[in-house]
Amino acid sequence: MRLVTALALVMLLAMPVCAGTRSVYGPEVPGDAAFVRILNAVPGPSPLELELGATVFDPLAYAEVSPYRAVTPDIYLFSASGEELEIIPMSGRYYTVAVLPGAIVVLEDPAHTDPARVQLFLYNFSSLSRIDLATADGKTSVIAGVRSRSSGLAVVNAVAASLAVMSGGLRVKAIGDLGLARGSSFSVFVLGGESTRVVFTAKARVQVE
Repeated sequence: MRLVTALALVMLLAMPVCAGTRSVYGPEVPGDAAFVRILNAVPGPSPLELELGATVFDPLAYAEVSPYRAVTPDIYLFSASGEELEIIPMSGRYYTVAVLPGAIVVLEDPAHTDPARVQLFLYNFSSLSRIDLATADGKTSVIAGVRSRSSGLAVVNAVAASLAVMSGGLRVKAIGDLGLARGSSFSVFVLGGESTRVVFTAKARVQVE
């Protein structure tokens, strides 16, 4: 028995140790990585060309968000659209960096850990003081009272539902059925002022290069 136990221990020690982990967002990623995505909320015809340390993001047009990118936890000085901000991403955490007119805002996104359910985020980078995510008929609230420059989160079952962004009981924008699937994560972004308002959605994913 002792010989069998010793052989089993040797075999276990000889097995390769995986340096990465797999998340509901897709590919295997470094075990100590932080994850950052960038949102361009600056109106204009020219895309933003952005980088965070050695990580170079594809150019982002207005109302576009990048995939999450795995980065080394460190202290970074992030520059965009004439603004600078120190960003300190932590291992295993997810962040959305929003480039706004005259400001950069960093929000931490709780990791999606339930492969049986759907994660929904609502981001308010608009002039509206509060926004909600609700069913299209306005009868059922999904995420309520998201203040300006902040986000809200709900974890829901993967059911077909037509959704809309609301504010003060009024519909801002109908966004329809997102095609919710088990283990997926979707974000709804609301940008701009009354005459320039943009609402768009994005399915979260991690890009590993």
